Amino acid sequence: MQNAATQPLPQIPAQQFPQSVEDVYQAVKNTLMHSQSFGLNMADDVAKTASFVSRNAGTPYKVQVVPGTQSGSVVQFVPQGQPTPSLQMESMVFFGELNRELMMQQMNAAQQQPTQQTWDAQPTNGGASTPKKPASWVLYLAIGALAVSVIALILLIVLTPKTGAWLVWVLGIASLALSGFSLYASLMLDKNLVNRILSGVAVGISVLAIIFGCVNMPKAMTTTVAKTPSSSSSSSSSPSSSSKPSSSSSEEPSESPSPSSSESTANDTTQSTDNIKAPGAAGEALTAIGTDVDSAISDINNELNATFEKVGDTYASYNQNKQAIADWYAYVDSRTADLYQRIGENSGKFYTYIAQNMQNASSNEIDAVMEEYQDYVYEDQFKNLEDSIYEDAFEEMNDKYYEGVLERSDDAKKAEDEDYSAWYDVHSECYENWYDARSDFYENWFDMRSDTYSAWLDINSEFFSKDFDIQKYVDRYMKKASAFKS
Repeated sequence: MQNAATQPLPQIPAQQFPQSVEDVYQAVKNTLMHSQSFGLNMADDVAKTASFVSRNAGTPYKVQVVPGTQSGSVVQFVPQGQPTPSLQMESMVFFGELNRELMMQQMNAAQQQPTQQTWDAQPTNGGASTPKKPASWVLYLAIGALAVSVIALILLIVLTPKTGAWLVWVLGIASLALSGFSLYASLMLDKNLVNRILSGVAVGISVLAIIFGCVNMPKAMTTTVAKTPSSSSSSSSSPSSSSKPSSSSSEEPSESPSPSSSESTANDTTQSTDNIKAPGAAGEALTAIGTDVDSAISDINNELNATFEKVGDTYASYNQNKQAIADWYAYVDSRTADLYQRIGENSGKFYTYIAQNMQNASSNEIDAVMEEYQDYVYEDQFKNLEDSIYEDAFEEMNDKYYEGVLERSDDAKKAEDEDYSAWYDVHSECYENWYDARSDFYENWFDMRSDTYSAWLDINSEFFSKDFDIQKYVDRYMKKASAFKS
């Protein structure tokens, strides 16, 4: 099997539609909200973008709807992390569901308009009978066949590697049989264009489902062989651990996070930097990024502990010293802004080293170094920062005061009984300030991570084309990274 690091970046899937940008964007949102394959995270009605994740693999994606070159609109299916081998499959599933949603919208719009009769009235002079009224059951059959075919496609992609070939023949053939009967009914019994289109699409998706099922059957055999009684082989042959050894530990945060755990986090980071293989200044830049992230997490956690000591554990001390909490929120913002600037600077050193010192290196060597940056910085370090600050530190602040001191301390209960309105204002203000600060952190983290991926994608494309004039991309990325301090 060819190493993933030597493969060129997959082309971003896209599809053009005749409908307007607004209509397609609404269909995208409806599709994601009701999809069994994807979960909608956030939608931007202004930029016409939607962020979501695959329910099966947890892979993040973003869909953007833009105007077409001449008319209509174009939907782009953009991965938000490292492109995976399942990108094309999942994009096909998404576009299949989107096409179904658009067809349903067209059908609903057609039903709202005055219905025109497509048959002649029954003659009263005893003549020959005219064609019968279209049967509604054929339409329902076509819709059902389309739904079953889409479900079959999803299940055969997801479950065939786990269950084996029997699922292909049972579910795939059943879906194809239902779709075929629906197509026969729409062609021979009820000659209606909409029914024919729906049935034809259902047949096509059913055939596609069987194809994907057959493609995934070798994976099912591999999975069965891998599940042997030997514990040593099973622990060392996990596909996920072999493909990304450096990111497996960062994907699962600790069960009992604590600010005092920054020391162990530092040890983990030091261990991961020992495995960096990038040469020269490129490796030094990656090491510096890991050290900077660990230092920022440690500083923020230390400041959090100092804030806890300053604010105290009573309702009265909270009211007297709550400005310290606002100061901690501001410190998180400024400290992460400094970190993002440092990441931008060291990333610039990383890319510049490759451009100046690896022009005669093979494509495989450059790909390996670039993939190491993607895994270590975009995947591991940004995930580490999100888990430690967004998930852990902010949650501790919320547990300490909003759900702790302001609700359970003796003087808080007394204040609630004596003047509920005043207590409620203090309690609500605590949550609103926490929510705003946490949201600001995530928004900046998300923007910085997205900028990091965009820069990597642009520069990697240039290196793939043997073009090492990448200074404009480096400057643009460093400018975005330093903008968080303004």
